[in-house]
Amino acid sequence: MDQRKQKDLARERFTTTAEVFGSYAVRHRAELAERLARVVKAGSKDRALDLACGPGTLALRFAWHVRWICGLDLTPAMLERARRSAVAERFANLDFAVADAHALHFPDEALEIAVTSFSLHHMSDPARVVGEMSRVVKRGGRVGIVDIRASENPKVAETAHRIERMRDNSHTRSLPRSEFERIFAANGLRILAVEPRQEHRDFDSWMHVAGGSAPERCCKLGAQFSSF
Repeated sequence: MDQRKQKDLARERFTTTAEVFGSYAVRHRAELAERLARVVKAGSKDRALDLACGPGTLALRFAWHVRWICGLDLTPAMLERARRSAVAERFANLDFAVADAHALHFPDEALEIAVTSFSLHHMSDPARVVGEMSRVVKRGGRVGIVDIRASENPKVAETAHRIERMRDNSHTRSLPRSEFERIFAANGLRILAVEPRQEHRDFDSWMHVAGGSAPERCCKLGAQFSSF
């Protein structure tokens, strides 16, 4: 799938699920956002960027710690939900804008921190996105990424990709740790911390957050899980 079609697909999917996914992400990933803020040492003098910010999963938490943060996303419906939350919490140091993570309208070395969560597996070119994150942070700045990690075993990884695509057709491909490491090295990023985490999800809830309510789709996905 070409990059334009993939972006259209992601925008359509997250427009449909803006409220249900937004409610889940902001509520259930707050602790994860705080963990990431600690890992990247977010501080009161830092200016930060949250790429593919969705409903403000990271940005709304980081706003408590940094001087300023901007959340960027392709989906206006997600940004509208994020703005409502920011207004409700009366943040004055938080902005949102429609933007493409593959081509950021920020100059080189403009910020101290760039972060993103659970977005790279929806991107047509994740390496380019990481490259943009690296480009916009200053020397000594920090890049923080939270995402699904694929198995190093190609057969296991492909089965997992099929399951994800059946649940959410905007999924492209999750990256194994070795590929993350290659991308980081190619963009001059040094790994300072890695915190693996397993998350157990209820099947019905997992489907609901992705907008998957058709019984036949659930049955197909359940069959895939049985063979995984």
